[in-house]
Amino acid sequence: MKILSLTTTLIFLSVVPCRLHAEAAAARNPIEITPELLDQLLGEAEGSNPALQAAGVRTEASNAAVTSVRKWEDPTASLGFSEPSSRGFQSSEEGNLIYGIDQKLPLYGRPDLMRKVAASEAEGVRFEAELETQRMRLNLDLALNRLALEDREAELAEQDLAWLDATLDEVDHRYRVGQASQVDWLKIQTQRAMATDIVKTREQERSHGAFTLNRLLNRDLHAPWPRVDIAALQPLLYYTEPLAEAALAFEPELRVMHQQSASAQAEADLTRRERLPDVSVGLQARQYSGDGGFREGTAMVSFSLPWLNKGKYDDDWRRDRLRKQAVDLAATDHALSVREDLHHHIVDLDAARRQAGLYREQLIPLTRQTLASAQAAWEHSLGSFQDILDAHRMLVADDLVLAQALTDQANMVGELSFLTGSRDPKALAALAGTPPPDHDDITSYDSK
Repeated sequence: MKILSLTTTLIFLSVVPCRLHAEAAAARNPIEITPELLDQLLGEAEGSNPALQAAGVRTEASNAAVTSVRKWEDPTASLGFSEPSSRGFQSSEEGNLIYGIDQKLPLYGRPDLMRKVAASEAEGVRFEAELETQRMRLNLDLALNRLALEDREAELAEQDLAWLDATLDEVDHRYRVGQASQVDWLKIQTQRAMATDIVKTREQERSHGAFTLNRLLNRDLHAPWPRVDIAALQPLLYYTEPLAEAALAFEPELRVMHQQSASAQAEADLTRRERLPDVSVGLQARQYSGDGGFREGTAMVSFSLPWLNKGKYDDDWRRDRLRKQAVDLAATDHALSVREDLHHHIVDLDAARRQAGLYREQLIPLTRQTLASAQAAWEHSLGSFQDILDAHRMLVADDLVLAQALTDQANMVGELSFLTGSRDPKALAALAGTPPPDHDDITSYDSK
């Protein structure tokens, strides 16, 4: 009867925490991280996040700068009064009221070039706003993954505490009847006290994860969030040329740099035209204040003499060309960095995916089996209570590693989506295609 009672108790210790967890999880209505959810949250952020709103305002300002470019400069009006000396002509003959107007001519296509410069800058600002939007989507994805991990860690901590509570009751009973030592009782008390503190820590970490998401969405910082399911095992991806080309075509920061190059070229073209003379036409009239009669009219053409500063203008043009060259070189370097980042993310994704598969398919089942064996041995007084504690701690640690690995591979998929613009893991896998011929074959696990 005693053996039967112990067996029943141990089964209870193993089953009850899982049942409590399942009921609690169902009650909290967990949400799944999907591309649709990210799009929904991004739409909310676009209407509420100050950084995205600032990017939108900058875009509107740059568009206004394009339409504000004037083809004709404002004319210059002049008005004067002359008083001749005793040796000069009489005011009644020459006129002593002088007035006129002068207009600079829009020559050499300068207004069009100025508009092109403004349009290039506006396009660059638009790309920067898109970069902010894509970064916000990535930040939301990472924050949701982090919240899912914190939910899982809190869940494991609660399961651990429930297991320790039930085990404490059994150890306490065995200690009272002389079947467990005081050291065993002290060990379980110590483990329970530590687990209680970990539960509190996990709750606070989870609260901060929700705080971060609310900050990104500009919600009430203490608004509650439902439990978030941790990501499943993601599809296997390879570094292929189609995937790299997609990243080079879409990567938001690289697009900004390409547009900066176009803007620098437009500025260089405008600077080159600055070496040509400014030409203005004007009219001037004179009349006599005594009788208001018109005395004289003059038409004029004036122009600047830029040849005196030819070397300076050449230096300006050389400056702008060097600026464009610098932007192009920086874009080339960034393109190489994009390839490097893409390859790094693929490697990290593969490592996280293999680690998740290893723990889920091999290590965790093996640890569960070992824990069951240790429990059976302890039940029949053939093993020590420390073996049960060690096996249980290993199981909790393995579950935590699995959760972290699943989160890491979800984060890598988010980073790859940011680089390539492919928002769905299956679309990413289709884009990457089959592995290159020289790719080493690795163990793969089904996505479950």
